[in-house]
Amino acid sequence: MLQMFMAQLQEICKSPYEAVLFRAAFAIAFFEAFRSSEFLAASRTDVSGRAIALQDVTVASGVVSIHLPRSKTDQREKGAWVTLRAAPAGLPCPVRLLSEFLALRPAIVGPLFVHLDGSCLSRFQFASVFRMCLSGQDLPAAAFGVHSFRIGAATYAAGHGLSSQQVMELRRWRSAAFKSYVR
Repeated sequence: MLQMFMAQLQEICKSPYEAVLFRAAFAIAFFEAFRSSEFLAASRTDVSGRAIALQDVTVASGVVSIHLPRSKTDQREKGAWVTLRAAPAGLPCPVRLLSEFLALRPAIVGPLFVHLDGSCLSRFQFASVFRMCLSGQDLPAAAFGVHSFRIGAATYAAGHGLSSQQVMELRRWRSAAFKSYVR
């Protein structure tokens, strides 16, 4: 489904830049199983610093490292580094998609995911575009939410032979609760 959504973004988004922005955000949400609150701003004007910032991201030798400053499972806000590598053939590549976005992103300090005018990509906008993708595939939007990216990540990892322990470590789950996500 991720590939179908990626293809639709060119039609849904109001500009080529917006399509690249949402492709990168969708890829990060899926491949790192991020909760939207972990990487996106609460609103277009959010200045809380809770979203992943541009300075939290490094790209080198085909690998993306992202410092996640806080998460649901990191209540003390110690932060964690996550690493994205190239995706297997046949899947959208998060490293390529994020690199394409970074090449176009305005050179401003602040959240990683911003519109051309510098305003933040909000959780609401992310969810709205995701619902448009669902509608475009004749899928019931009520049956899905942005947590579907996390569910898809768990399902993909489990279906490709990762052990429960590996899935938990790679996607920052503290318990085997992720098993309830696997479809």
